[in-house]
Amino acid sequence: MNKIIFFQKCSINNIYFLFFLLTSLIEIIIKYNNEVFRSHIDNQSNFSYYFSYRILNLYLSIICDFLMIIPFFIRKKILNRNKVNEKVEIKNSDINSFEKTEKNQLIYNNTIIEHSNKRKKLIIINAIIIGTLDFFNIFSLMTYNIIFPSKLTYIYNFNSTIPLSIIFQFISSYLILKTNFYKLQYFSLFLNTIVFIIIFIIDLINIIYNNSFDGYFLLFYSLRLIILSVEYAFSKKILLYGYISIYLLLVMRGFIKFILSIILSLIILLIKKEIFIDIGIFLKGTKNILFFFLNIFTYFFEVIFLWLIIDRFSPNYTPFALILKHISDYTIETIYDPEINFTNIMGWDIYFRIFLCIISFIGVLLHNQIIIINICGLGSDTKYFLDLKVESEQLYSDTEDPEILKRFETAIEFGDKSEKSEDDSIIV
Repeated sequence: MNKIIFFQKCSINNIYFLFFLLTSLIEIIIKYNNEVFRSHIDNQSNFSYYFSYRILNLYLSIICDFLMIIPFFIRKKILNRNKVNEKVEIKNSDINSFEKTEKNQLIYNNTIIEHSNKRKKLIIINAIIIGTLDFFNIFSLMTYNIIFPSKLTYIYNFNSTIPLSIIFQFISSYLILKTNFYKLQYFSLFLNTIVFIIIFIIDLINIIYNNSFDGYFLLFYSLRLIILSVEYAFSKKILLYGYISIYLLLVMRGFIKFILSIILSLIILLIKKEIFIDIGIFLKGTKNILFFFLNIFTYFFEVIFLWLIIDRFSPNYTPFALILKHISDYTIETIYDPEINFTNIMGWDIYFRIFLCIISFIGVLLHNQIIIINICGLGSDTKYFLDLKVESEQLYSDTEDPEILKRFETAIEFGDKSEKSEDDSIIV
């Protein structure tokens, strides 16, 4: 084929990425207009103040998970309405069609009864895993502050965690979901590994010579990324094999986090109860309460759109959401504090890091076959080329055109890749 680069057609589901970006922008705007949040940034060395902020975020995430019961019931109502319409259609159909449909439904129901216990067990086990992982995702940064109470939990945008998160997600999906890696996927993984090494070296220079952020925080943040990538992979597994909606899964996740947060809260209450007193600072006054509810609202929709991306696509698409979030954070931070992205860094490296993150973004496009490169056989195993091959074989079996048949009759046309067909729609 003459073309080197191919682009897959866009899907209507791609709109969820736009919605995720918008909610991320709104979320960071709300935070930067919240005086308590801004003072939190300036007072992170205060352990009690910081830890109470993290505890409040844990409670906020649990509330948002429980609120998923609303879209769950809405979806259930829509499905029940569709079932009623189907029954009406069956009644209006002929007798033979009705008997056939009834028989198929009976077989289907018997299958459900047969596997229901196994399915419920699978759902419960995976929900416990997902809820526990999400809890430790939040608790991992709390642990850092416990070990290093006087350190700042800050890291600038477009750092080495972007390609690292992409690598973790690809590997997690490969191990847990048993996804296949072909030439294009290996090339994407190699590309992101190279980008990670380069940005990581720049980060180390900034840490050692410019004291940009604490190097230990990078380790704990990387641990958090591992937890998130595993959580997303397990979530997709249960969505594929557990016959459960994302909303019910999120409610179950919130219930597991609620149990773990009670245990954590009791421990904190016995050791350092001042933490809960400081939580009141973030909820003091009508304005702060309003900001808290706005945070619930934005976080609620941000979670929905992220999980819709996982449900409609795969966890390997979540790096798009991560990069979009970094873009929104960088944009708002630059507007509200133009010097924040140039403080304690070399200066020129921020643009170089942005460029490398764009390369990582392209790597994700390649991995998910949104962009296909037809060089050195990289695209030979992709769905795009395999579909074209099927179309070619179908054309051969259906056509009576002697010119088309002649192309398929020689071994050269089938085996010699150096011979190119005049018709680019035929793969030989």
